Amino acid sequence: MSEIEKYPSKFMPLNKKTEIKSKKILGLTAPVYIREIARKISLYSQKIECEAQGKSKDSKKISINNLGRWLFGVPGYNGHCRIVSRDKKITIYYPKESPENIHIFINLLKKTIEEEI
Repeated sequence: MSEIEKYPSKFMPLNKKTEIKSKKILGLTAPVYIREIARKISLYSQKIECEAQGKSKDSKKISINNLGRWLFGVPGYNGHCRIVSRDKKITIYYPKESPENIHIFINLLKKTIEEEI
């Protein structure tokens, strides 16, 4: 059985970017589109350990316990990426110092989206 990797909970600068070509102009819907595609990649659900927590509307704690939640965030926890769309290009900004599986995941996400073109 493999050990669950510990992910940082502190803010990290978004100093790396990946550009993704899209088949259509997404505008403000790009973050939703990216998350929907991301959820279909198995690595999204990889269990992690992170001290940070989100909080629901009724003040229940939301664990940051998988790679997707750490990267994209949950209510009360912003995550570690920003998604910007311009024309048919989506740019994901995230920390260069992210755990290795984040870099692998972003590359899988890029490949999945660009294969749709």
